[in-house]
Amino acid sequence: MRRAKKQQERTVELAPRRGAIVDRDGRPLAVTTAVESVFAIPSDIDDPDLVARALAPLVKQPAGELRRRLSDRERDFVWVARRVDEQTALAVKRRSLPGVRLLKESARQYPEGSLAASVVGYVGSDSQGLGGLEHRWDSEVRGRPARVTVLRDAAQRSYSIQPGAADGAGPRANDGVEGASLRLTIHAGLQHLAERELAKMREETNARAASAIVLDPQTGEILVMASVPTFNPNSWADASAEARRCRPIADAYEPGSTFKVITAAAAIEAGTIGPDDIVDCGGGTLTIGRTTIHEHGRAAWGALPLVDVLAHSSNVGAAHIGLGMGKAAFHRAVRAFGFGQKSGVDLEGENGGLFRDPSAWSALSLPTMSFGQEIGVNALQLARAFAAIANGGTLPTPYLVAEISRPGSAPERRSPPAGPRVISERTATAMRRLLVKVVEAGTGKKAAVPGFAVAGKTGTAQKAIPGAGYSSDRYVGSFYGFLPADRPRVVIGVLVDEPRGKTYGGDVAAPVFAVLGAEMMRILGEPGLPAEDRVTPSILTADLSRGARPATGALPSGLLPAALREPAAPENPELLGAGERRVPDLAGRPAREAVQELAQRGFTVKLAGHGFVVGQEPAAGTALLRGGVVRLTLSFEPPVNDVSLRSFPYARPTEALEP
Repeated sequence: MRRAKKQQERTVELAPRRGAIVDRDGRPLAVTTAVESVFAIPSDIDDPDLVARALAPLVKQPAGELRRRLSDRERDFVWVARRVDEQTALAVKRRSLPGVRLLKESARQYPEGSLAASVVGYVGSDSQGLGGLEHRWDSEVRGRPARVTVLRDAAQRSYSIQPGAADGAGPRANDGVEGASLRLTIHAGLQHLAERELAKMREETNARAASAIVLDPQTGEILVMASVPTFNPNSWADASAEARRCRPIADAYEPGSTFKVITAAAAIEAGTIGPDDIVDCGGGTLTIGRTTIHEHGRAAWGALPLVDVLAHSSNVGAAHIGLGMGKAAFHRAVRAFGFGQKSGVDLEGENGGLFRDPSAWSALSLPTMSFGQEIGVNALQLARAFAAIANGGTLPTPYLVAEISRPGSAPERRSPPAGPRVISERTATAMRRLLVKVVEAGTGKKAAVPGFAVAGKTGTAQKAIPGAGYSSDRYVGSFYGFLPADRPRVVIGVLVDEPRGKTYGGDVAAPVFAVLGAEMMRILGEPGLPAEDRVTPSILTADLSRGARPATGALPSGLLPAALREPAAPENPELLGAGERRVPDLAGRPAREAVQELAQRGFTVKLAGHGFVVGQEPAAGTALLRGGVVRLTLSFEPPVNDVSLRSFPYARPTEALEP
C-alpha cells in the first residue's frame, strides 16, 4: 500500500516565505510576494519538440535545452522558469500546452530599490540570503519551506496538485511557516537623503566612491549606513561586486587628521597634556632620523594651544602629543577606543582595520599614527569612537536590528549592552569644547548647521600605495562630528574616496555632513538658537583648504582670565611699513596668553622652556612683518608682583611633549 501511494505522489518543496524587513518606522525595505512559476510533467507531454518550440519564446530559453528536459520521462516534475512576471505567466496560461502548468511561489522584492541595498542585502534563486542582513539573519528570516504534492492516477498521469505531503501529513502542517520579520534602526528618509547627497558629491568630484554613517551616540543605533555606488537588489546579479560592497564596514582606510581627535582625547585622559596647554609645533617640521614631518601646505606653526592644534590640524602638533604619551600608553588608548578590532555590529563583512602591536612599530610609527597614518579604520569604527566623546566617554555597540517579530510570538526588542568607558566625562566635555572651534572658525566651517553648535574634525588623507609610499593625487576626504555639541543627539561621519579637483575633507565631506545634520535636527525636533543668540566665531585658526597660514581673527576672550582681558593698544600706521606689526611687551605673561597674543598679530612663535615669559626676541616695540618669528624664553619663576602660577592651571609643565 505504501509503495503504491509513493508511486502516485510526488512532493515538491517550494521556497520558504521570508519575513519582512522594515525601517524604524515600518517602511518596507524587503517583502515577500506571491508570483507564478512554470513547471512541466514530462510524462504528460507526447511531443516534447513541439511543446519546447512553443514554450521557448514565452520563457526566453533555448528550445533545444527545453526539449532535452521535457523528454526525460524518468522525471515526473521539471521546473521550467521560476518567479516569472505577470505577462509571461499569462502567456503560458493562454497557450494551455500539454504537461505545462503554473504554480504560485513566494518571491523576494525590494520596494525601495537601491535604498540601503548593501545593508538590507539580497537573496538567491533558492530564497537563501546572500548578502547584507538577508544573509546575516537568514536563519531567522528564511522560515520553513512549503510543500506541494503532485497526485498521479494509475496510468501515471498527473491529475491534481495540492498542499501537503505524503506519509499522511495533512495540508495544513505543510503550508510552510513564514520567517521572522526585522525592524531596523535605519531611518529610510534620512538614508535616502544621504545616498542622494553622496551621489551628488561623487558626481561633482568624479570620486571613486563615498560613504556616510549616522549613529545615535547614546544607544549605538545606526540611523544611516550609506554608500555609493550602489545597486538594485531586485536584479543584484547584474551589479558588480564593487557596487554590492557595504563600504562603511568593508573598506578600511587611513583616517588622516580625523584621528587627531582620538590622539588628543587619549592624551588628555592620560594626563600628558591639558585641554588648555600649549603644544610646540616646531615651526612646521619635526625630524625623526632621516625623515622630516611637515605640516599641510608647509605651514610654519610655532607654539599653539591645543584648541588651535586641532583647528589648524597640525601634523607636527599631533605628533608631539602622541610622542608625549609613549608607545605603550598610546597603544592601550587606541585599542580601548575600538580600533584594530571589529565593532560588534550585527552585520557580516566588517573589516577590523589595522593597528599593529608596538613591537612592529618603527621610530616613525608613533608620531605618524598620531595624525592618522599607519593605521587602518573603517567608517563605522571611527564614528563609534566619536560617539564615545559625544556621549560622555562610553564606547557604544553599534547595531541595525532593533526588533525581531516571530510568528505567534510577541516582538523581541534588541538593545546591546553599554560598552566600556574609555575616557572620563571631564575629558569628553573638554574634547567637545575643543572640537566646536574646528567648525566655528577652522577647517570644518562648511559643516556648520545654522542654529546649532557643531563639533567635529576634517580629514584629508593621502592614500597609501603598497610598496610605493603615498600617492600624490589620491586622497580620502572626510568629516566626522556630532550635534548639538552641548547635548549630542547624532554622530555623523562622511568620507569621499579619491575625489578629483576638490580633495579636502572640509570641501567634499563637510557639506554633506551639514545637510544630514540639519535634516536630523528637524526630524528630532531639536530647537535651534534664534539668529540673535548665535555666537560669532572668534577662535584663532586657519582655513587649510586655501593653504595654511597664521590666522588673524579676534582673541577668544572666554579662554583668558578676566583680569587679562584687555584690548591691545592700537597700532600707529604712520610708524609701520606695509604688513608690519609691533611686537608686544610679553614680560611676565603666561605662555598660553603670550602665544595667543602673538598669533593674533600674525607672528610665528618659538618657545624655550615652560611657564612665564622671562625674555623675548625681538624686543617689545620692534616692527616685524606678519609671519615673522618671535622667540620667547619661559620659566616657572614668575616675576615679582605677577599673578601666581596657581591662578593658571593651563600653564602647567608639559615636558613629556618634548621630542
